[in-house]
Amino acid sequence: MDYENLVSDFAQRTKANLELVDREARRGKPGTAFEVTQLVNSMLGLLVFPQQRWFDRIPKTPMSELIDAGWPSITVYGEVPGNDLRGLSRYLRNGITHFNIRFLTDDSGQISGLAIWNIPRNGIRRNWEANLSVVSLRFIALEFIRLLSDQK
Repeated sequence: MDYENLVSDFAQRTKANLELVDREARRGKPGTAFEVTQLVNSMLGLLVFPQQRWFDRIPKTPMSELIDAGWPSITVYGEVPGNDLRGLSRYLRNGITHFNIRFLTDDSGQISGLAIWNIPRNGIRRNWEANLSVVSLRFIALEFIRLLSDQK
């Protein structure tokens, strides 16, 4: 463990774990690897572990620019604060941290994505919800890994 660059090292180890679980899942032996579970655990760690000082370094790149750069288009209900990456990160962090998630399934009962939502402090209703496919969630996780790996 590189304690001088703890957040960056954590991000790289998270990526290695994701890749390991993905490889094992592709081997096809039922019940040996759970890639969506690992993906949710990875997002929890990537969004919570770095703490606020790293979170404030997330760029305020507008959502439209992210989509133009190849990010997945996310079905969102409500407004992302600032309509940018930092706002999206904040709401993803809140939703995953407070387990405001619901697993979405396809016609065969396999997990196909997640619904993640935010409930404001002292609120009773959701002010934001996003439906993310597993592919989109994995893309976002890898982008957060890249961002955190660049943070020294």
